[in-house]
Amino acid sequence: MQAVAIIGPGRVGTALWLALRGRCELVGAAGGSKASRDLFLRRTGVAVAPSAAALCLAADWVFLTVPDRAVAPLAAELGEAGVFHAGQVVAHTAGALPSAVLGPAQACGAEVLALHPMQSFADPERGADLFQGITCSIEGTPAARQAGADLARILGMQPWQVEARDKPRLHAACALASNALVALLAVAARTAGASDSPDDRQRALEALLPLSRGSLENLARLGLPRALTGPVERGDAETVRSHLDLLAGDADNAYRILGLVAVDLAREKGSLGPDDAALLQTMLRR
Repeated sequence: MQAVAIIGPGRVGTALWLALRGRCELVGAAGGSKASRDLFLRRTGVAVAPSAAALCLAADWVFLTVPDRAVAPLAAELGEAGVFHAGQVVAHTAGALPSAVLGPAQACGAEVLALHPMQSFADPERGADLFQGITCSIEGTPAARQAGADLARILGMQPWQVEARDKPRLHAACALASNALVALLAVAARTAGASDSPDDRQRALEALLPLSRGSLENLARLGLPRALTGPVERGDAETVRSHLDLLAGDADNAYRILGLVAVDLAREKGSLGPDDAALLQTMLRR
């Protein structure tokens, strides 16, 4: 990889910059709000350039690390400016979007790529560590697919070649595995806490996190459905009933929906017979 430009100095752009530093020539970063530009400067020690066009002209790789809704308009704006060219790879990191949204770059002769690291970027200062050992979906023109797979491996990622039609479903799965997990832990912490105060919620979260980590470790070690434990897996209907008697609102909804999924997993695991499964399903359905 040679000269790289980052257009969009947010969390993903910052992490990518830090991960690529020392591995290629970083010609600069551009775009973003004043707040994101200031934060990028503090995290990387590099000032954001005033012109995205100038960076794109000088780059062999251009990453558009902007919010999903901004990718197509930015590609069109830069395409009209004539900054894309043959021999260049233009990539975005939006999980649900295909590489086709970079059509203006492809029309200028560039190879286009949708490269989505399946990772949470809440803490971009971790840099290269964020990319180690994760999966990265790859979709685009043939040359860009190969270049993207090579880059993924350089950063320690496992490339997963996908088709454009599969990206929304895969991104939904990522949202469930990451964002929904955070939301679920928020519901769990609120359920466990004695009050809605931030201190009580944090204390409850700290108590629950080792349990969540243990479940994730079991998933990594044992897989599905063997990692499932708990009252549904045991067919303990009275415990499930006691939970349902006290839960309300979001906690009740989450418990019921996920409980029904757990019944199916327990049946698959072989720990739950048909009669116990039918009883639990009746309890969990409204």
